[in-house]
Amino acid sequence: MKLIKSTCVLAAALTAPGMALAGELPNNESMSGLQFNFSPPGARSLAMGGAFLGRADDATAAFANPAGLTNLFSPEISAEVRFNSYDTPYTSGGSYPGVTRDRASDNANNLSYLSFVYPGEKWVFAAFRQEFMDFKSSFETDEIPLADTGFTAFSTDNNVDVNIVNYGFSTALRVNERFSLGASFSYFDYKLDASTLRYGLGPSDPVNEQLQRGRDNSWGWSIGALFNATDRFSIGLVYRATPDFSTEHSQDAFEFPEINFTRDFDFEVPDVYGIGFSFQPNDNLTLNLDVMRVNYSDLASPVFWAFSDPASANGQEIVDEMSIDNGTEIHFGAEYVMKNKPIALRAGVWHDPDHALTYYGPTDASDAEQLANAAFFPAQDSQTHWSVGFGFFFEHFQMDFGADFSKNQDTVSVSGVYRF
Repeated sequence: MKLIKSTCVLAAALTAPGMALAGELPNNESMSGLQFNFSPPGARSLAMGGAFLGRADDATAAFANPAGLTNLFSPEISAEVRFNSYDTPYTSGGSYPGVTRDRASDNANNLSYLSFVYPGEKWVFAAFRQEFMDFKSSFETDEIPLADTGFTAFSTDNNVDVNIVNYGFSTALRVNERFSLGASFSYFDYKLDASTLRYGLGPSDPVNEQLQRGRDNSWGWSIGALFNATDRFSIGLVYRATPDFSTEHSQDAFEFPEINFTRDFDFEVPDVYGIGFSFQPNDNLTLNLDVMRVNYSDLASPVFWAFSDPASANGQEIVDEMSIDNGTEIHFGAEYVMKNKPIALRAGVWHDPDHALTYYGPTDASDAEQLANAAFFPAQDSQTHWSVGFGFFFEHFQMDFGADFSKNQDTVSVSGVYRF
């Protein structure tokens, strides 16, 4: 038996794949692979695997670790352009338990960072604009029979576009020769457009549509510290508090308007804190190591049932078994400045923990809703990112190139700095 129009509500509830939203999170297909990347801006740090907290010696420190702004001694402007290629994993078809997984390929290119830094004798000030998040994904899923339950998850058409821009002001104080403190205050501009359209007898028979729409602004902040233990070894600390944004979730069941509803939820960006170390064994080589803790659980605290308000009893039991684990990122990078040449070579690697919404509950062979969530919300693998790059630097100008590669995302960056 295949569920079509007359039971579209239940069928819709059986098509609930992952969505990495925040604060509260609907179990809805369109955002099943939402990706966050908390690496600092700039082609230089990108090429070093995002390991920069303990070094923090260029204009991108305004975001990465504001205390590092005290490493700058002349006014400068900087800009970066990034080219992002996403290959987002999703459940595309098959039948449970033998579902098939595929990848949705999308691109997002932007002016990712722009800043101005003005240093004083003890205080340093900076203003910046950053593309904090720019993620797009579009994909379709086939009908998925759910074991021997007699139920089938409908085919779907899914789209998501998330953009968050960070306008920030940072300041840093050189407490003494060895120790600096910094803070950053940010105004975030948020936009989210996502949709999932479900079909009964094919594209000419839409039975259910769910939308998520968000337009909001909010404030965030970060604090940082930098301790130069010796002339060759430094330690950086940072805590970044990011905001939540008001978002609307709506359902239109077309032929069953009595179960249409709209509700608000909060899209909360995870807070981040970390420690970084930088060591120069000689005048030409720098080694950086960062350990970052990301509170990904902020994204789904709690998950809410996307198909009715309030949730059905079984629906509530299912979303109670769904969560996103917090993760620890480990970044390592190196920079080698060639002798007697204004050229720097860079490379890095970092661990990106799985942060997909996951169903951890039971899979009763007679419970189609449990099986659907198990099919669409599986645990995913952590990613290893590899990065390379180089830079040219002169008295007043610096140009850097960097690239970062992983299964889920490739990024190429070009950035430049002009010092007055």
